[in-house]
Amino acid sequence: MQILTNIRAKVWSCVAVALLGYLLATIATSISNIRITDSLTRLQEIHFPLALKGERIFTLFNEQTKNFEGGLITGDADELTKAREHHDEISSLLHQMVETASSQDMNFYPQLLTLRDAYEDYFALAADQYLQMSRGADLFEHTHQLLRIGKARELLLAKFTEITGQLTATVVREINNNKQRAAGNSRLLQLLFIAVLLVVTLVINLLANRELILPLQNLKELIDNFARGKTVEKPQVCDSADEICSLALSFWDMTEELKKISVSRNYLDNIINYMSDCLLVLSPTLAVTRINQSTLNLLSYQEEELLNQPANRIFTEYGTGATLQTIFEELLQGKSITNLEMMLRTRDNNQIPVLFSGTTFYNTSGTVEGVICLARDIRELKGGLDTRESIANFDPLTRLPNDNLFHDRLSHALGLAKRSQKLLALLLIDLDLSSIFPAPGEDADKLMLQEAAKRFLYSVRETDTVARMRDQFAIILTNLNEQQDARLVISKIIQEFCRPFPMAGSDEINLSIGIALFPADGRDAATLLRNAGAALDEARIHGGSFYSFYGNATSPPANHRI
Repeated sequence: MQILTNIRAKVWSCVAVALLGYLLATIATSISNIRITDSLTRLQEIHFPLALKGERIFTLFNEQTKNFEGGLITGDADELTKAREHHDEISSLLHQMVETASSQDMNFYPQLLTLRDAYEDYFALAADQYLQMSRGADLFEHTHQLLRIGKARELLLAKFTEITGQLTATVVREINNNKQRAAGNSRLLQLLFIAVLLVVTLVINLLANRELILPLQNLKELIDNFARGKTVEKPQVCDSADEICSLALSFWDMTEELKKISVSRNYLDNIINYMSDCLLVLSPTLAVTRINQSTLNLLSYQEEELLNQPANRIFTEYGTGATLQTIFEELLQGKSITNLEMMLRTRDNNQIPVLFSGTTFYNTSGTVEGVICLARDIRELKGGLDTRESIANFDPLTRLPNDNLFHDRLSHALGLAKRSQKLLALLLIDLDLSSIFPAPGEDADKLMLQEAAKRFLYSVRETDTVARMRDQFAIILTNLNEQQDARLVISKIIQEFCRPFPMAGSDEINLSIGIALFPADGRDAATLLRNAGAALDEARIHGGSFYSFYGNATSPPANHRI
């Protein structure tokens, strides 16, 4: 078909066939409905009214007869008046029925005409005779007339009954005819619709197969061959208005260009898989979309076990405050991270320290496509550093971070608090053991400090930091929503120190705590330390167990036993 040169024309040709079939079926339905409607209209406007009028005349005639007889027996003139009133209505109804039958050319028109004349004769005779007899005349003198009136009445009753029956039978016949006609039309329309549907389906199927499906299948085969690396045959030259054929030609041209400029995908896959470092690609929702063989070997996973899994299945937090959520939020905002120490969790739930680097990559529209993550195993490197790090950063008695590591973690925690816009609390704690162990350095003194360190650690979260700074303890509470969160931790510390210390006997231990909050009491480490120290001095002044927020001294219930 020369006219079907583009997709629009081909689609509209299928639509046109369907619409034509629908139009034919609709026309047939409309004709059938018009016929039935005309028949029902005739039934409603002619046959029903005639039948109702016949029934009404029959009823009125019986009442009129009773009025005549009642007037004769009682001599009541009102009865004769009612009979005349019935006559007016009967005459009007008979006249209407005659006109309707005449205009519609009905078979019982002559009968109605004869009935109307017979009724008028009857009424004229009956009205005159009953009037005379009601005035007191001798009834025996009018016997002949009464017999004549009775015969006329019986004849009229028979005719009224006959015509009423004919009218009712006509209504019933018309109803049955319409029912049969509707049933026949319904069957005919069903067959017609089925025939039209079959024809339209066949025509559209042939047209769609020839003009749309077959060309699209050829195009799909062309794409599949290219995807499998097979030779791609050049499509036949076609009319430029045929979009499918033009698309196939354009695709073939593209494959020819790609042969010249593209790098083998297998070549790139080999580079990624043989990297010694771990490489993972995450989606914007932080699900794993690509993972190299080095990562699978390091973590003892199969590829299908990690694909589409959340990143926190293998990444774990390291240190204090460095939450995965914060790290990946920075990456999704376009920031790069280089050589951040983190942990990878293996299939056996072991943790491997790595140096993590990450960067965001974008699609052509400029939106975030995902995150590229590189991780290098540093277990061997950390093995040599652990001893030196332990000496430089940890208190040898309590194994808590010392001044050096404490200041580093405080700076790091402040940076995270600024980015996440959360509160941070710095606690300086003075544990007074002088009244219990007057000679420092005794074994009981050491045991007391070690036990205190354990209770401090038990009272805080894993992401918080507990440190020993010379003769004081310090705690960094991160990721707080409000000041009350810090109060809850302080209450837990006090509860822990209310429990007896086996090495202290029954002597009371005084615990003084000074608290400074970021950002209200300082936005840098030096200011926070200075203000926390001032709060600690305030707590010492009160003596005994006491804690004080910077600028706001607060005492728990007195005489806390520790």
